[in-house]
Amino acid sequence: MKFRRNMLLEVSAERISGIGFSKNRILNRVNTIAYGNTYYKDTLNIKDFEMDIKNKNLYVLVEGETVYIKMITLPLVRKHLINDLIKNELRYYYKDIEHISFTYKLIKKDKFNMEILVFCLSGNKLNLLESSIDNNISLKKVNLIQFCFKNYYCNKIHEKNYILVFYYNDILYFIICNNDEIVANTIVRVVDLLLFKFSYAMNEFLDKYNDYAKLCKKIYYVNVEGLNIEEFKYLTLPKEILENLKREQLLKYMIIKG
Repeated sequence: MKFRRNMLLEVSAERISGIGFSKNRILNRVNTIAYGNTYYKDTLNIKDFEMDIKNKNLYVLVEGETVYIKMITLPLVRKHLINDLIKNELRYYYKDIEHISFTYKLIKKDKFNMEILVFCLSGNKLNLLESSIDNNISLKKVNLIQFCFKNYYCNKIHEKNYILVFYYNDILYFIICNNDEIVANTIVRVVDLLLFKFSYAMNEFLDKYNDYAKLCKKIYYVNVEGLNIEEFKYLTLPKEILENLKREQLLKYMIIKG
């Protein structure tokens, strides 16, 4: 049996970074994810990785994208038919359905119907993954950074309805969770937190998703040093600043648990 090497792709609108790694070293608590590896590539073109990811175990982290969320009701069918039903439903919302990637979570079902929460991502950055079978790629994980942060802090967040704001790679992410599910989100590219008008952006986001926001019990912040959160007040909600999450911690978490 041929030994497969591991590769992680960090995919965003601005760049795609690829790094080879040893999972054994990560499990043995080596500090740097790329320790002992020489491979690293940073590019704007996903096709530059076509040869590099061939015959690899592939992990993908998607950054800097707003996740479009739809709650849809479908007739109760076998699991292998759900993807096609969702795709047909999404045609009503998106003209260019071929450039939409999605995943879903079953919320509830009865004898006739099922309610499904669908998470959609627009763009063609992940088109390369469609050739995974032809290139003998073992696709281990494709994670959105919003879900990675939410799941990483699940033991520190004690509310079911809350707002999460975090900063990573020059992007500020806003998330609303109801019943511990992401129901709304947006992103803002911010180069300098000290100059950013946080209160304006936060109010705009919460006004847009007011029906969800008014159910929230608390606001949690991560990686927000330099951000003026004191000027922002919303329904007298209490706030909590959680411990920072840096790149090495995030990537290790995604590979092992995320």
